[in-house]
Amino acid sequence: MQKNKLFYLSLIIIYLLVLSKDTLISLFSSSIYLENLKESYYEGEYNNLSKMLDIKTSNYNIIYSKIIMRDIYDFYNIITLDKGFNDNINKGNIVVNENGVIGLITSVSKNSSEVSLLTNNKIKLSVKINNSYGILTSKDNKIIVENIKSQEEIKENDLVYTSGLTLIKEGLLIGKVTKIKKDNLDLEYILEITPSVNFNDIHYVGVIS
Repeated sequence: MQKNKLFYLSLIIIYLLVLSKDTLISLFSSSIYLENLKESYYEGEYNNLSKMLDIKTSNYNIIYSKIIMRDIYDFYNIITLDKGFNDNINKGNIVVNENGVIGLITSVSKNSSEVSLLTNNKIKLSVKINNSYGILTSKDNKIIVENIKSQEEIKENDLVYTSGLTLIKEGLLIGKVTKIKKDNLDLEYILEITPSVNFNDIHYVGVIS
């Protein structure tokens, strides 16, 4: 009698396992997928930080930071960093990544700070193109440079750098000239700039103090 009970119990267990095999396989597959997703995330974080650490710092002090907030409705205007004046970050500091200039620190608290991106229409930055100096600003999320006389020699693909005429370091790459036109009086250029930074893909940054 006891053997019969064990036999029927075994049959029930086997039957239940057969019924639940798809669920078990699904759970196992999900576990592997989540593990791979976690590994992919940390690998991406490592690669992003490694690129930042490649920035040459021999000429200035750089404070590494991570973006902790970026409002989807203000995507091309403001980002928030996880460092503030407790980390020696100050208003007016310029912010870069491994590809070039991102923007300027415009607000600072103890442990965080806000960066106005180059695509923010409130930003103004002194820049240099060849031997000419102008003012960088933004209109409709497009970066432009104005205040350069039309007789100056400017060509498409000329590189744009910080000028060094203010407290901001000279020679930090901003982008290149991709469109040239003149104002209504033909006195000054209005230059459209393609940034060296991909503003859709920013993770870690460096604040130059």
